[in-house]
Amino acid sequence: MDDRLKQELRAICRGEVRFDEPMARHTSFGVGGPADALLLPGDLDEVRAVCRRLVSQEIPILPLGDGTNMLVSDAGWRGAVICLTKGLRVISFQEETGSAEAGASLSVFSRQCQRAGLAGMEWACSVPGTLGGAMRGNAGAFGGETFDRLLSVEALDMGTGQTLLLKKEDLPHSYRRCDLPPGLLLLRGAFALAGGRPEEIEARMDDILSRRKATQPLYERNAGCIFKNPAGSSAGLLIDQAGCKGLGVGGAVVSDLHANFMVNRGGATAADVLTLIERIRDRVRQHAGIELETEIRTIGESP
Repeated sequence: MDDRLKQELRAICRGEVRFDEPMARHTSFGVGGPADALLLPGDLDEVRAVCRRLVSQEIPILPLGDGTNMLVSDAGWRGAVICLTKGLRVISFQEETGSAEAGASLSVFSRQCQRAGLAGMEWACSVPGTLGGAMRGNAGAFGGETFDRLLSVEALDMGTGQTLLLKKEDLPHSYRRCDLPPGLLLLRGAFALAGGRPEEIEARMDDILSRRKATQPLYERNAGCIFKNPAGSSAGLLIDQAGCKGLGVGGAVVSDLHANFMVNRGGATAADVLTLIERIRDRVRQHAGIELETEIRTIGESP
């Protein structure tokens, strides 16, 4: 990225702009090499302008929320990261429809639904990350998932700057997956909710929070569940049965609380995590004859 383009990006984006920024600072796992540029636009107009300029220069764009469910390679990302948590985080309600921008916290949206007496997003009360990431990966927990209640999304065509409205049925999706057309950046999602008593909704959320605290390593650096649950089974149970709890490579260790979580005990690298993933896969394959598929996204160049 040449100096002229750097100056242009600083002029377009009034929010923060950083170059050669370590992604370890912006992911929940705390690993990842440098991105060529990281931008935090202040509003949609800045997002649109930045995207069009980057696309015109054929520079790859990586949208970023809270950096959960993501593993960035030690070599980093050759392109620009656009973080939406500063400029796109508005949450609103109209009757029984909830709307949230892509940079809004998923757990905050869940809590605001509860306070508004609207049910349907209780499962998300302690799920880290943003609405954009949740829609992109059809995030879910405790029997619920994002597309259960999703009505539509607004997305930006990063090349033209046009905003598109896509209905749920326009987006092929499945377990922990949404096939978003290339070149689009998620901006907002609308959700069909149901009226309820705030205290009853809160009670359900308290139960979910209690179960999550008892079974997941919430207070250690992690990227959420590493593997998808195979049909009719639990990845965590399979990993546990294969004797992987406590297994480690460098600073990356399989959690003693939940075997489908890896934690960064300090100094972990992406290479450590990837090596540990393959060791777990191999053990589960030998023990149960099942091939585990990763849930986390691996981003960036190979070393």
